[in-house]
Amino acid sequence: MVRPEVQDFVNLGKLPSERGEPTEELEEAVDRAGALLDLIERPVTDEEANALAECFGEDLCFGLAWNLLHLIETAPSARISPPDGARRWREGLSNL
Repeated sequence: MVRPEVQDFVNLGKLPSERGEPTEELEEAVDRAGALLDLIERPVTDEEANALAECFGEDLCFGLAWNLLHLIETAPSARISPPDGARRWREGLSNL
């Protein structure tokens, strides 16, 4: 079961990109994502970790992607094998 605060974050979709022109809309999206991420108590379940892993965007999103990754790492099976979305994101960083 996915807790409501996790679902609220997942409903935002992919984290916004930090590339491009800074706009008020981007700032609001980042602030909202950060605030919702902060509401999620640790640890997350494996099911929640898999849902959260699909929220990674194309870049660091002003550091929010790292916060998301560390949250996902609190799931029981993340210590064995992180969800695919988290693994793809972490591996993608090594190609930058």
